Amino acid sequence: MRPLDLLVREYVAPVMRSAQFKRAGRTFRFVSDSGDQAVLGFARHYVDPDAAVFEVGYRLVPALYWQWINRQHWASGEVGAPRAFGEAVVAGDVIPPPPAAHTPNIEGRLRSRWALREDNRHICGEALASALRDEAIPQMVHLLDRTNLLHECRHPTMPVVRLVPLTRLEILLRVDDAPVPEIEALLTDVRPAGPGDDFAAWVRRRLATRAVGR
Repeated sequence: MRPLDLLVREYVAPVMRSAQFKRAGRTFRFVSDSGDQAVLGFARHYVDPDAAVFEVGYRLVPALYWQWINRQHWASGEVGAPRAFGEAVVAGDVIPPPPAAHTPNIEGRLRSRWALREDNRHICGEALASALRDEAIPQMVHLLDRTNLLHECRHPTMPVVRLVPLTRLEILLRVDDAPVPEIEALLTDVRPAGPGDDFAAWVRRRLATRAVGR
């Protein structure tokens, strides 16, 4: 078994399983009652012959966001599940402590890279398990609550990055529950992303469907 896969099996899988994340290879997924998902995964970088260099990242994917970006194929039922480093509304990284970091003295994106070597396997595994248990998992669970997610995007306090415009995110999180006039008011602040952007029309169709259902 490859060193990184062994690390995932021995140190990562037990922690994620105890938090009720489902595993598929190096990807771990939690689906809330609302259908929103938190997806965590590993990205391998072949940049060092003496170490398995990798990143650990997670994404938050609300159900309505996933339906919106896959709208052209949604009716066919051919839409797959969100990927660990794929499209999402929020992204976070699991940052290694210096003993497990590939470049501990650098700032920026490279600081998020872990380095697994023969002489630091236990240190790396324990550090990763602790970071998941104490930081990443609580962050993901917190943000799976839509109220918490919206508040965090409005008033950032956590080490995560918002990937979509705030107004669009608020609409997608509230379109099934908020009063229609509130959603319409939010739509007035949405600017088309391009000539083919039908976001406002898609939201209004959703609102109409909701009204019929009631």
